[in-house]
Amino acid sequence: MIGKKILGVKQAPVFEVREILKERLDENEKGDEPTYEQTMAFDYSKKFAKLTPAKGKKLIEELLGLGLSESVAMKITDILPEDMDELNLLAQRTEKVPEESLKQALELVAKYQK
Repeated sequence: MIGKKILGVKQAPVFEVREILKERLDENEKGDEPTYEQTMAFDYSKKFAKLTPAKGKKLIEELLGLGLSESVAMKITDILPEDMDELNLLAQRTEKVPEESLKQALELVAKYQK
């Protein structure tokens, strides 16, 4: 990675990381072996990505519509909390989120957990 420039930084949910790494690992089959870090990150994303990219993007859009920040929406999408305590731990750690928004978010997550 020496000599490469960082062109930009953005948060990515686990399901998106899985897709990005899958593409990169497929490209590496032509030549270079994937690095240890790439392999470990891909294994992690395969294990913990709970939603498909289509469902994940839709859930993030719905959570953003409730007034949640992008970082909180991505955390909720990655973890899919099952109760209000888990959701409070995720959401209230970085910012103050209204209780009504959290209740609506929990209802949305319940639809996607099925």
